[in-house]
Parts: sequence; structure tokens; C-alpha cells
Amino acid sequence: MPYKSSNYHGKTNLPASAEEMKVKAEDAEMKDVTNTGEKEVPTWLSKIKEGGVKKIPKDVLKRRRNYRLKKMLTPKPPMMVLFELVPHTEIVFNPYISDPVSRFLKITANYDGKVFEGVGPSKSIAKNICSEQILQHIAFRSCVKEAEQENSKGPHEEETPWTALASVALFKLFNDWQAQGVVIPPEMLKVSLPGGRNQPQEGMPMGVEQMDFMEGVTVVKKEKKEKEKKAKGPKVLPENPTQRHPVQLLNEMEGQLEYETTVDGLPPNTFYTITVSVNGIPYTGSGKNKKEAKKIAAQSALAAIHNVHYPPC
Repeated sequence: MPYKSSNYHGKTNLPASAEEMKVKAEDAEMKDVTNTGEKEVPTWLSKIKEGGVKKIPKDVLKRRRNYRLKKMLTPKPPMMVLFELVPHTEIVFNPYISDPVSRFLKITANYDGKVFEGVGPSKSIAKNICSEQILQHIAFRSCVKEAEQENSKGPHEEETPWTALASVALFKLFNDWQAQGVVIPPEMLKVSLPGGRNQPQEGMPMGVEQMDFMEGVTVVKKEKKEKEKKAKGPKVLPENPTQRHPVQLLNEMEGQLEYETTVDGLPPNTFYTITVSVNGIPYTGSGKNKKEAKKIAAQSALAAIHNVHYPPC
């Protein structure tokens, strides 16, 4: 019986020919972009052309950049910037020394094994000048350290406190403007206030010029309507007033008072003079330490105002 090979070959070749035809059809439908030279358009660019994504104008970008810089660069006195960079425990400020001729105050500080000094007409100015000298040392030391370790650091790293230096530079610039008689808008003055209060935030009432804790810096604030206080009668001395400490008794009778300290001489021959003003009249006390001088000043004020005389020690 003859062998029929036609049916056998037909059955095995049909699937192969069908698969080849399917692949050829898919190849015909696909577009070869590599041979045509056309480039695929990014999705974000097609969205811009279709109006889905809008480019931010340059003036808007500039205003946003100014807003970020305003948050970072706020005018601050040197002493505030210094304590933001260095812990209080690493800096030792020595007592003030008064020059009887020029009436200027001198203060020295020890930091990083070196001594820095500042001289000024008031304590705050002298201390800030001294703080600025320490800031210069920190900035120069950081620049030298970066030059020595340039290859060991990672990319986009910097140890020099440029933001802190810029804040001090703005502070000094505004001081120069105010010395020329320029009134700076309150929005540009953002310094911390005494008593632990934070920087003035937006919307904080401002308007009347008041001196800040740094002399020469004017912070503009609005007048607050004083609440009507009920008239109180004069304070009465307690029984046996001499049994109270003079400073405590004076504060009870006259309210919280400010004491100004002047130091003469060098240790161990230091001599302290403390002055307290009550109703515009100064009362002075002197001694070998602050506690003794403050006590004598309070006794002098109580004797003159309330006729309270303490027995001699």
C-alpha cells in the first residue's frame, strides 16, 4: 500500500505557516521609529503644548525666591547670632571694666582658647562688638578648615555660616540707615525682643518707635490702648520694715526696679558701684561685691523715700 505523505506534511506545516503569517502582519502594523529618525516627545512637553501644564512666569519665581530669602535672612544682632551658633557654655564673658575718663565700658570673652574684647558706650554695644569679633573668628576658621578638607567633603557641603553672617550684615546696614535718619518699615525689622519674646510675626501690631534691647536699633510698634486702671491708694509700710531685706522691701513699695552696675579695678581688687533710680532720682551703693552694693543702694533709697533706716551691720 503506497505511503501517503501529503496529509502528514500538511498537518505539520499548517501551524507554522499560520504563525509566520501572524508575525508578518504584526511587523507590518508596527512603525519602526528608529529607522525613520523621529524622536519621541516627552510626556511633560506634550502636556505643555496641549495647555495641561503652565510655565511659571519669571517675575513670580523671583518673588517666591525673595520670600524664601526673607525667611532665612532676618537682621539679627551679633550676640544673638553668636548664641545660635555656639552654646552658651562654650563662651565666658568677663565682668565689665569702666574707663573713668572716656566713660566707655570694656568687656572681654574667652572662646576657643583666645580672648576677644569689645568697647562701647553701653553694656549692650560693648558685648555685641565683642560677639562680632568671635563671629569673625568662627567664619575665618571655617573657611580655612574647608580649604584644608576640600577633597574629603561631599558635594554641595559648606561649614561657613553664610546665613548667620548675612543676618549680621543686614543688621549693621539697617543701623547705618537709621543713623542717617531713615525710618525703616517695620516689615524689614525682625529682631527678637527682650524677655524671651520671639521675632515679630506678620500682623503683629506696630507703629510707635521704641528702642530695642540693642541700642541704636529702632523697632516700630503700635501704641496699645492702656486699660483704665483703678486708682490705688498709697502703699503702707509693713510692720517692722527693717526685718525685711532692703532690696525686697524697696521692690514691694516701688515695684520692679532696674539696677545699673559699674565695675572698677581688676580682680581681686574689684569694686562695684550699683545705682537704682526711683521716680527719676538715682540712689547709689558701693561695695566689694554686687550683693553688698545693691543692698546699700536699696537702703539709701528707703531712707530717703520712706524714712526707713537700717541699723549698721
